Amino acid sequence: MPKPTQAMKEEAQRGLDWRKEFKRGGTEVGVARARDIINGADLSRDTIGRMVSYFARHEVDKKGQGFSQGEDGYPSAGRIAWALWGGDAGKSWAEKELAKMENYTLLDGIKEALLTGKSTINLKEASAITGSGSGVGGRVIYDDAFASLRMGNPLRKYARQITTTGSDEAFVVKKGNATDSSNPWGYTPSYNAGDISSAFWQISTKVISASIPVRTAVMEDIDNLEQAIVDDLILEFLQVEANSMMLNNDQTGSTTTTTGGTAGLRGLNYYPSGASAAFGTNGSGLTNGLHTVKTVAQAGASIAYNDITALASALPAQYWNFDTTAWMMHPSTIESLRELTATGGMPVFLEVGNVNGSAVGYIFGHEVIVNPYMDEVGNGKFPVYLADWSRFLTIADNEEMTIKRFDQTQAGFVTLWAEKRMVSTIRDVFAGVRLTYTAP
Repeated sequence: MPKPTQAMKEEAQRGLDWRKEFKRGGTEVGVARARDIINGADLSRDTIGRMVSYFARHEVDKKGQGFSQGEDGYPSAGRIAWALWGGDAGKSWAEKELAKMENYTLLDGIKEALLTGKSTINLKEASAITGSGSGVGGRVIYDDAFASLRMGNPLRKYARQITTTGSDEAFVVKKGNATDSSNPWGYTPSYNAGDISSAFWQISTKVISASIPVRTAVMEDIDNLEQAIVDDLILEFLQVEANSMMLNNDQTGSTTTTTGGTAGLRGLNYYPSGASAAFGTNGSGLTNGLHTVKTVAQAGASIAYNDITALASALPAQYWNFDTTAWMMHPSTIESLRELTATGGMPVFLEVGNVNGSAVGYIFGHEVIVNPYMDEVGNGKFPVYLADWSRFLTIADNEEMTIKRFDQTQAGFVTLWAEKRMVSTIRDVFAGVRLTYTAP
């Protein structure tokens, strides 16, 4: 089991000292975690997982008054609690250790597949590998085996991510405001005065597969199989899912294309465009849940500063202040924006030298996420999205994976074939906007 670092021990002790002095911050669970860290205890995978979850939930505490030294109220209750869990050192350590553990699990499965022909960890479904569609599934369970994908695919950086266990995922959102806005201040109750309408749609989980060749010489030294093979498999998966999640039309098209066609994911670019956002039709059919995305027209064939300001203004103001609100664009689009100049040749977007100051690293206070799987600027294309991604896009992973070995695929090689299942959808259609150009 991994042990805490010295930096974590010092931070945890600081947290205990602060809590004793200021009589605030943290819970008994946090105190217990601090003592484990200070004592150099072996921390289990479950404990490390809880640390990762804690830091993810409480990252927002850093914005509170008194979290940073020199502010009034320092150290705040949030800062003290953060220290009890090992502070920034604990956050980075826990994330790295959990990723290593998850990849070891995947590596063990690959070794087993190479040795026995398939990996058979915790069978969950009786169905065989038969492709995409409702009622079809995989077999082998790897809890959190796809954590590395969550940062490798740019769309996963801030998207809402959930797990699913079925062959279909149903999505339900409240469209109306249930509060009676005509008299929210009174003492007399009013019943059924609000709008409680909702939207419902259902999408089947889709199979994403990857295959990698492995030299038969590996079979002679299976215990020394390197982490590189896990990285290769992850890279294969992330490229396939990111491409499909962005560009695929799940309503039509051949299933043998790179994005999957009707067997692929519901690509963001194939949601209908409109001057205003709207939810799609309700139901469990393939054509339900095709929401209309508010789309801003690009003024000319080349992207301009005013196009960016128009897109920013199109996003409803209630989404502006969230941490997961970000731009997303292709590297070539970022290059085009960096080349924009004002009168006198001065760049429109300047490099100002601080953490948020890279030219087109942030625009109007929002991070720019680089996504090479997106459209470049062109006729009928969508080169820029701006969204509160945690509300705009939901990704559901069926955390099951099957790995099989195919022999004699070519001389001197065996082939590992793996599948995973997932689904993605726009959930809050009002939380995102996009830019497009239509040639005259």
